[in-house]
Amino acid sequence: MSVVAVYVPAASKRNFEIGLRESIWGWKPETAEKANTPEVLDGLKPGDYVLFGHRGPNARVPEGGWADAVLRELAVAQVTGAVYKDEATVWPDDAYPVRVRLDVLDLEATVEGGQLGAAAMEAFRLSANKQGTPVPVADPEVMTRLVDSIEQQPIASSDATGPTAAWHGLDTSQDPDRYLELGDSLDRPVVALARREQARVRRAKFNGRSSIRCDLCGRELPQALVRAAHVRKRSQSNLEQRSHLANVMAACVLGCDALFEDGYIRVSSDGIVEVSEKGAASADLLAAVRALEGRRCTAHTPDSAQYFDWHWTNWAAPSAAGAVQAGPETPAG
Repeated sequence: MSVVAVYVPAASKRNFEIGLRESIWGWKPETAEKANTPEVLDGLKPGDYVLFGHRGPNARVPEGGWADAVLRELAVAQVTGAVYKDEATVWPDDAYPVRVRLDVLDLEATVEGGQLGAAAMEAFRLSANKQGTPVPVADPEVMTRLVDSIEQQPIASSDATGPTAAWHGLDTSQDPDRYLELGDSLDRPVVALARREQARVRRAKFNGRSSIRCDLCGRELPQALVRAAHVRKRSQSNLEQRSHLANVMAACVLGCDALFEDGYIRVSSDGIVEVSEKGAASADLLAAVRALEGRRCTAHTPDSAQYFDWHWTNWAAPSAAGAVQAGPETPAG
């Protein structure tokens, strides 16, 4: 597992936001061909990390001059595929055809040099002086150090704007959603940052209530028995979709969460819980899902309809469970 640093200047804020939303980053050909950059890009593989620093200080300083600097925004992303070339329009000002697909794991505001270490900050300084080329971070402990610092810091209110704005001012001290959908990943940064994300979403959705009503069965239950469940599967959602509260519903662990997650029930276009074809696999299963059939799902709204439609089409259909393999795309609107 390797880590590279990419610096994005303040003037490229819009491109930064688009890249994070679309889960992609790109470089101009002349930038991708600088010095050892071709070797760095060729070496990127799925599972590697890309750290994006945004809005740092003046980069025209000597080596080591950024050791104690502050990055106003930091994005942590994981590479999901090989570097490729594509001219399709993503950014408004240029093609940036040398591209890599990403899974954006976390956004942080006001990250100090000590949280990343001298080697990472020097990589950001070099990247800033080389038009945002990816620079390897010569520190095998950088991700451990970063995740440790993030986990130790309470999230306070913030006046952040742009990509990180929705991620601050949320209490992450409690996270009852222990069973996150992370595929086969046992990578500690992935797991730790996913838990942090889930805690933020849960706090924003439920606002610390001690009891929560399940959107599927309607039972009012202690908060520990209700999950903040993604309607569109988390692994098939980009960062924007994962943090969109319309894509999150209250689903109790007394059966509703698993029945919806595995596609045994679905929600129709008019918000009514229905039994899917998979829900009739056995008599006992059918009895369980029939108890929910015909109920109105209180999470179904005009904003959330697109996510329930995705679940219906891609997960609750008879052969959908093995068919969904494509990555997340940007939501409509």
